[in-house]
Amino acid sequence: MTNFHTHTTYCDGVLSAEEMVQAAISRGLTALGFSGHSHEPSGYGMNPQATIDYMHEVTLLKEKYKGRIDIYLGIEQEYYTDRPPPPKGLDYVIGAAHILKIGEEFISVDYGVAGQLRTVEQYFNGDFYAMAEAYFETVAMLAERDFDIVAHFDLVTKYNLNGRLFDESHPRYVTAAITAMDELLKRHRLFEINTRAMYSQGKPEPYPSVFLLKELAKRGGEVILSSDSHDAESLCYKFREMEALVKSCGLRVVQQPM
Repeated sequence: MTNFHTHTTYCDGVLSAEEMVQAAISRGLTALGFSGHSHEPSGYGMNPQATIDYMHEVTLLKEKYKGRIDIYLGIEQEYYTDRPPPPKGLDYVIGAAHILKIGEEFISVDYGVAGQLRTVEQYFNGDFYAMAEAYFETVAMLAERDFDIVAHFDLVTKYNLNGRLFDESHPRYVTAAITAMDELLKRHRLFEINTRAMYSQGKPEPYPSVFLLKELAKRGGEVILSSDSHDAESLCYKFREMEALVKSCGLRVVQQPM
């Protein structure tokens, strides 16, 4: 049991880094990777000083808990980050897209149902598929970046429980998602199976959805299990079920991103 997508009070998590380590040990994890959010133009994520402090503390925790659990230092790097952390010292990087750039504005797709509805009405004339297309265009641009793991590939579906906002089988949505996947696979094979929305929103499927996981398998992609944990209770959430899902989709699980 390992998790390489973990947040703390340095960004939007609810526990300190050491509290997350202790929670991971108590749950029997053999490895824990931290992945604080990089800074981006709207002010979300860790500011430069917090990034330095975060990297320093996780490095100290590696040594403090050596022999009890393996600790890894990562970052969740936003495509539109304006202050990327120095790669020296990082064990891995997760490539992520939460933000759309619309004109000179930076808009998150991860601000709840009301936030998504407001974004679609204000910027996309009420067309959810246009927003999804813009989102996957940004995801596809991640292929330009150097990183190790593709984060929550279809994050735009986070609040789409039971298709209440849009139809994920619609040709425009499917085409946008598959196009982005093909672009990423030119450089990046490793996608996370992320159970965050299953834990926080009650979604029945992880990111990527089962349909997209099967498409990933056809294209030779690989996966790593991720709980994208912001608290102790979510560590390795539903990983046993995800192991069965991986097998049913014909994918291979990578145990570590390195």
